[in-house]
Formats: sequence, structure tokens, C-alpha cells
Amino acid sequence: MRDERKARPDASWYTPYLRALEITRVPELQRPWYIRWVERFAEFLKEKPLPEAVGDDVEAFTTALRSTPGTEEWKIRNAYLALRLLLTAVYGKRWEVALNAPSGNTVDGDLDPLRAVCRARCYSRRTEESYAQWVRRFLAFRKTLASDIPDAVAVRAFLEHLVIAGMVSSSTQAQALNALIFWFKQALGKEFGDLGEFQKSKRPRFVPVVLTRAEIAHLLAAMNGDTALMASLLYGSGLRLQELITLRVKDIDMERRQITVREGKGRKDRLTVLPERYRETVVRHLERVSTLWKRDSATGFSGTTFPPALERKYPAAPREWPWQFVFPASRLCIEPGTGRSRRHHIDESVLQKAVKAAVTRAGIAKRASCHTLRHSFATHLLESGADIRTVQELLGHADVSTTMIYTHVLNRPGLAVRSPADG
Repeated sequence: MRDERKARPDASWYTPYLRALEITRVPELQRPWYIRWVERFAEFLKEKPLPEAVGDDVEAFTTALRSTPGTEEWKIRNAYLALRLLLTAVYGKRWEVALNAPSGNTVDGDLDPLRAVCRARCYSRRTEESYAQWVRRFLAFRKTLASDIPDAVAVRAFLEHLVIAGMVSSSTQAQALNALIFWFKQALGKEFGDLGEFQKSKRPRFVPVVLTRAEIAHLLAAMNGDTALMASLLYGSGLRLQELITLRVKDIDMERRQITVREGKGRKDRLTVLPERYRETVVRHLERVSTLWKRDSATGFSGTTFPPALERKYPAAPREWPWQFVFPASRLCIEPGTGRSRRHHIDESVLQKAVKAAVTRAGIAKRASCHTLRHSFATHLLESGADIRTVQELLGHADVSTTMIYTHVLNRPGLAVRSPADG
């Protein structure tokens, strides 16, 4: 590849842009095209220097490309990505995206009111996406009905359709109902009245999969490295997967042998136990993470990913040791809104794949997953004689009835009744 730095007298963007291409893992074959788009953009600006370019200039450039005969849409998309990376990663300019401002510019504009209300209420992204997919399914279903049907009748028909055609569980039907109530009442600002009687799901709730202590030992023995420690904490502390990967250094108290879960399910904080068995392993792991953090700090990175509002209040916090993720990602990333280099937490799929592979290697004939380790934590605690209220607190359940499900999978059917087949 020719030296693009000789293509223009002012190529101060070239070296930092190459680094941004590497950090964001743009494929090697695409990098020359990204560089070429920057050059063409500089030519389009004429007398205006590249550092003074803004998002409107990029929009004008892509509009000009669309008016050029023979320019495919995928090329325009690549040009847009290349120039967004230039302005954010090289020049540190903010880039307003639909993620921050849902106001008619998202892919699915019909759901903008829903997304706006969810973000105004600080709902988690998972909740927003769950609500969005139910509303999307409802709107698609409504197109099959007559246009003059009242909202309440359409919602009732949809809920019954889920049960009759989809054979969903009662909890899934309830989730759909909650999403639609939120959509009409909070996003659209209107009531659809009383639903009346409708067919409700009677499908029984599934009993969770639980591994025996021996199976847990075989599973963990089939794993190694950081994923082995992560799986051990899922079982030893009863954490959810998302709670585990978002742990920060300050959330682990070695002296008290406890872990603080910040904004778990339902945006609630709670305490759970740090297993003494894995304490030294966690210490050694944090030493390795500290080395990585020091190396990042020496290169001038902007710190760990951080809530924007909290960073405005504590601007130095993302670079401080207590705020680093316990299980960081292997590579730095470029923050879309600012172009700054950050280190996010490890992706949840890394552990999910590792656990799935370990289950196969260990020869476990159960459909076990990361969440199975949490189920096993609760069940084994109850088997050991722990109070159910204590287990409820450790798991972070809002209602003890949720915790009661684990009483059905104990190794004591009924009230320690002995089967007649055993003599």
C-alpha cells in the first residue's frame, strides 16, 4: 500500500487514525478504503481544514455521494463510518447518535416515544429492548386486525394469540402485558381501559436446572484462566452473569469477604458472600488487572467505560484504580460519543461459550448454563440448612416466593419422605 501521508501536505491525522483503526479492529483490507475516504473528504472541504470539520460536513459529503451516479449505498455507509471515526477518535468531537437522542432518527422511528421514556426513567438497556420487541410484535399483529378495533380489544387479542398460537408461559404473557401497558400509558399518554377477561396461560413454571456438588467440581475443573474464576464466583456468590462482568474493584471487600452488587436486577444494591476458597485467586487476578491498568495509564487512555453523568461529577474517577472493572476486556475500544480510548468489561459471551464447552468436556448430561451456577448456589445453601430469607437477600429477590422455587429441587422430596421403593 502506498504511503497515504504523502497524498496531502497536512496529514497529521494519519498516525492517530491508523491507531484508531487498529483499536476498533477494522479489517486490514478495509483500512486503505477508510483512509481514502478521509482524503476525499478533505478534498471536499476545499479550504476548510480537517480539524474544523463537524458532523454537518459529513452529512453534506454523504449527500453529495448519493447524488453521484453509480455510488452504491454500502460505499456511502463505509464513508460515513470512516469519517465518524476520524472526527471522534482523532479530533475528539462528540457525535450525536440515536442511542443518546431518540427523536425520530432511529431505525425504527415508531418506537422513539418508548425509548425516550425508558431513558428518561433510567431504565436498563435490556428492559428497553424487551419492551421494544413486545411493542414491535404487537404493532405487527395489529395490522392483521381491522383498523377500527379499540386498543383494549387489540391488546386482549394479542395476549390470547400468544397463548393459543405461541404457547408461551404465564410469565412471558405477563411481560408482554406490562410492556404494552407501559407503551400506551407512559409513551403514548393514553389509557386503553379495562381489558376484561382474556385467556391466560396455564403453562406450569419450569423447575430450574441444578447441578450436584460433584458436577460443579467437574465443571470447574474443566475450565481454566479467568473464565474459571468467573464461573467459580457465579457459583460461590450466586451472582447473575451481568452482575459479575460489571463488578468493579471497589465492589470486592477482601477483609469482610463480601461482594457489593451495584444496581442489580431492579436497580437494587445488595451484599453477597465472597467465597474464602477463591479469595487468594481473586487477589492474584486483581494483581494482573492492576498491571494492565498501569500500562493503559502510561499510554494516556481515558479510563474505564463510565456513566456520563457520573463522570461529569467525578471526572478523574474512570482512570482511578477502584473504578476499574474486575474482568476487563482484552482490548481497548473507542467511545462513539467522544472518540476517547476506553477499556470496557469482558463480553458476557466469552463466559457463556466457556461454560458451554466445559459442560461438554465434563460429560454433564444436563442443559447447564451460567445461570445454572446461580441456581445451584441457592439450592446448595438451602440443602445446608440456610434460612430461606437469607438466601433471598443473597440472591436479591424482591419476593420470597421467587426463592421458594429452589425448595422443589432439594435432595429431600417432600418432607424427607422415604420412597417405598427403597424398602
